[in-house]
Amino acid sequence: MVLVEDVTSNSGSSPSGGNDTASASPPPPRNSTQPPPRSTASSPSLISVLLERKTDSVLLLSRLATIFFTLMYILPFFRSNSEPNVYYTKALISSAVTSALRLRQRIPTLEFSREFFFNLIREDSAHYLMYSFLFLSGSPMTMVLIPLTTYAILHSCSFLSQILTSTPAIKSYLDRITENHANLLRFVALNEIILMPLLILSIFVARSNFLLIFMYYRFLTLRYTSHRNPYTRTLFYELRQSVEHLCSRPACPPIIARICHSAITLVNRLAPATG
Repeated sequence: MVLVEDVTSNSGSSPSGGNDTASASPPPPRNSTQPPPRSTASSPSLISVLLERKTDSVLLLSRLATIFFTLMYILPFFRSNSEPNVYYTKALISSAVTSALRLRQRIPTLEFSREFFFNLIREDSAHYLMYSFLFLSGSPMTMVLIPLTTYAILHSCSFLSQILTSTPAIKSYLDRITENHANLLRFVALNEIILMPLLILSIFVARSNFLLIFMYYRFLTLRYTSHRNPYTRTLFYELRQSVEHLCSRPACPPIIARICHSAITLVNRLAPATG
C-alpha cells in the first residue's frame, strides 16, 4: 500500500505555527461565476428635485393653493357662511401669482419698447393675469374660478408626474389626467365663452357692470387670437356650426332662427382678425 501525504499543507505552515493566510489560503479561481458588484446610482430625492427646480416648485404651491381655495369656496362643509368671499379672493390672488411667475419665466427681461409689450400681450399667462385681477373687485361667481382651477389641476398633475417617478401608481393616475388635456382645454374655452352672456345677464341683478363686460370682451379677443391655445377659436366655430344646423331644421321657429342668425352676425362683427 502506498501512503499519500498532504504535502501542500505541511510545506505552507510556518515553523512557529502562526496563521499565515497569504500562503495557507489557495488563490481565488480565475473563472468566477459571481459578477462584480455594480454601483447603483441612487435616484434624487423629492426634496432635492424641488430645491433644484425652485420656480416650478413655487408654481406648484400656488396652483395647489388655487385648487384648495376654490374647493373651500365651493364646498360648504369646512367653512362658515361668512367665509366664501374670502376664499374666492384668495383663489384669484393665488392664480394671479401663478400667472405672474409663469410670465416671468416666459419673458425674463423687462424692456420698455413696443415690441416687448406686443410680445407680453401675446402670452397666455398675461391673459389670465388680467383675468384674475378683472374679477377681484366684482361679485363672486363660481364660474369664474372654473378655468383657473382646471389649469391649476392640469399643470400640477403634469409637474407631479415628472417628479414622482418612484411611485408608479400615483404617476399613472396623474398621467391619465394629463392625457386628457385636449378635452380639459376645450372645457375651459367653452366655460370662458358661456361666461360672456352670463355677465351680460347679470347686469339686471347688479352683479356686473359695463366696464367689466368691456374688459372681459377684451380678454376674449386675446384668447381668440392666442397662438398657443387655439381652442377658443375652435369652440366659437363649432358653436356657430351647431347653432346654424339647429336653425336650419324645420322644427325651429322662424323667430328663433332670426334671433340666432342676428347673434351670429354680431359675434362675427366683433371677432378680431386672425392671421
